[in-house]
Amino acid sequence: MVDVNKHQMIESNVITGVIIAGGQGSRVGFQQKALLPYHGEPILKPILALLSSQVHTVWVNTNVEIERYQAFSEQLFSDEYQGFLGPLAGMHAAWQYIQTDWAVFVPCDNPNLPNAFVSRMINAYQNQPNPIVVVNDGVRLQPLYIMMHRSMAESLNQAIAEGHLSVNRWVKENDFTEACFADCCSKAFQNMNTLASFDVLEEPS
Repeated sequence: MVDVNKHQMIESNVITGVIIAGGQGSRVGFQQKALLPYHGEPILKPILALLSSQVHTVWVNTNVEIERYQAFSEQLFSDEYQGFLGPLAGMHAAWQYIQTDWAVFVPCDNPNLPNAFVSRMINAYQNQPNPIVVVNDGVRLQPLYIMMHRSMAESLNQAIAEGHLSVNRWVKENDFTEACFADCCSKAFQNMNTLASFDVLEEPS
């Protein structure tokens, strides 16, 4: 196992990307947010393209309508825990599938991921080696945008078992490094949480 307490070189070709799309879509009428149309195509497609250009391989975490996701990726996995427990459950399950010691996790509803996202996460780690690197957008932490070492899998498991499902809380309970993205555009880490953000009409209230 890599000793993350030592100054290590990490290359993007030994990092796996993971798109977390395992939610119920409660904010968008219980539809699969990753499959909603954005500029004429499912939003998952541009996110896959952006992340695939920066890492070794990309997996997608999804728990329902898996056959629809198969049109976009063969690298799919579901949560080990039942009940839609949130992003922590997807992060935990990822380590049962990916082969690399490092992974970057991103949500399924942001098509504006910076082109240098992974390289900047790596640089932050090189400056301050910790097993977790999380984005700071210049205002606050964005804990759904995270680089993580495999050694954190047991900590994820423990948090879920104890019912502590907040990614923000979990990050702050562990040693982590902040990667500053304050110079990026305002939408770089802006998630899309309403139907109005997509190419669909809001349902009448």
